[in-house]
Amino acid sequence: MTKEQLADLTAKYLDGTATATERKLLEQWYYSFEGRELVVELPEGEEEHELAGRMKAKIDERKAEGSRRKRIVMQVRPYRMAAAIFLVVTAALLSVFFSSRQVYNAQQQPRFVVLKDGSKVWLNSATKLVYTDFPFMGERRLSLTGEAYFDVARNPDKPFIIQSGTMETQVLGTAFNIKAYPGEPFAITVTNGKIKLEDKKTKTVTFLTPNKQVKYANQQPPVLVAVKADVAYAWTKGQLEFSDQSFGEIARTINRKYNVNIVFANKSLEQCMITATFEKESSVSRVMELLCKINNATYTFSADSSTITLDGKGCQ
Repeated sequence: MTKEQLADLTAKYLDGTATATERKLLEQWYYSFEGRELVVELPEGEEEHELAGRMKAKIDERKAEGSRRKRIVMQVRPYRMAAAIFLVVTAALLSVFFSSRQVYNAQQQPRFVVLKDGSKVWLNSATKLVYTDFPFMGERRLSLTGEAYFDVARNPDKPFIIQSGTMETQVLGTAFNIKAYPGEPFAITVTNGKIKLEDKKTKTVTFLTPNKQVKYANQQPPVLVAVKADVAYAWTKGQLEFSDQSFGEIARTINRKYNVNIVFANKSLEQCMITATFEKESSVSRVMELLCKINNATYTFSADSSTITLDGKGCQ
């Protein structure tokens, strides 16, 4: 580096206009003397001791600033490592969570699914099922809204637990139907095996065996009855089977199956109790015709066929 270049670089360094590369070059040159005599051609008007003092102060200041940055980096680095570890662990947990969690929905039509553990499930219309089977937990946990028929793969080491509102059903390996639509009576019917049903709100526990049904309706105490279990899951074959059910409850079932709204002009009709069976191919008109015939009622379709209005004296 010539004297002219050095003088120019020194002036830029002192007035703060030097680039990072130029600053580094001058600092390396300054420290290369290691106590030997340092001779610099002064910019005009500068005294030697003033220049030396200013350069030394400036370079020492930058050196101190660099040391502070190093200390800060050394302090921050462990936190960066902890943050990186946290992100890796979080990503791993999320991966496990999503790979262990399955969500199934049935809209207008029933749907058949096989869960990760091999259990078979039939979902009725307007039903949502969330299945979670974490490898580090000792249970298979599900959340059900709607209606489903379960044929559970047996695993004594991992109970099969279904949450439906305040109701919790626990099994090891069995077959049963759960009806848990919001705003409607809750009912569970066992085909084979044994289940434990607990109402978390009242702490009521019921054990059910084949051809037994328990029903919760209108905030009344649960009713346990003997039934033909195949009636409860006839819907899985496309059939409609009603056993001592109210017209109002049946109307909601028809709404889900045929996507038609039912309005009771005579509200007392809703309380009529009905036992009836309809084949898979039965049209909504055929179903309504027979239901109205046995309940002394009439029905009419709206202009766009989206609504059925029921009227008449009813069962009285």
